[in-house]
Amino acid sequence: METKKYSLYKTKIHLYDFDTVKDCSTWLENIIGGSLYQGLSKIRDGKWIPKENSQLFGYEIKTNKSE
Repeated sequence: METKKYSLYKTKIHLYDFDTVKDCSTWLENIIGGSLYQGLSKIRDGKWIPKENSQLFGYEIKTNKSE
């Protein structure tokens, strides 16, 4: 069975690993506030690069697939 793990980075520094993007957004929302799920999903999919005035500026989320 294949599982995905999501790794969160801030300015290239690994912060934490999560089982789902929702888990990641909940964790980060507790730290910086706001509703971050949609933004993190767009970052993960490569559809958005946050600008300097964004709460998510400098964050990356990467998918690590393992079997």
